[in-house]
Amino acid sequence: MKGSYVLVLENKKACNIEVGSLGKIMFSEGFYAYIGSMFGPGGLEARIRRYFTRGKRHWHIDYVLDHMRIIGVYVLPEKNFESFLANAAVKNFNFIKRFGCSDKKSDVSHLLYFKKEHEFNDFMKLINSMGFSAFKL
Repeated sequence: MKGSYVLVLENKKACNIEVGSLGKIMFSEGFYAYIGSMFGPGGLEARIRRYFTRGKRHWHIDYVLDHMRIIGVYVLPEKNFESFLANAAVKNFNFIKRFGCSDKKSDVSHLLYFKKEHEFNDFMKLINSMGFSAFKL
């Protein structure tokens, strides 16, 4: 299965993280959502499984996963909504500039930050309205 996905992360403690070419970034306590897609070999399941097994650091998100806990994964099979969702979301939610979108030059960010529960709930309503559903490994 190929398509788009959202990793939902919880950060229980503020921390500075060295994120590859982006340098050191301060991550506040709260919830984060990382937006991605996978249309290459292995599909969504292989990409998502990789996040749980912590392979070699290659993408920006790999640096963050050592410090945050994945609390949910949502997928939208067969649709490439990565940039569409990210560009819509940065208009309404806090984000980490340039994170996760070095291959998408017109995108601002693929990592959102939610300090307040109602912001996170609003984002979840957005992805549910687009057809994303919970993914189980």
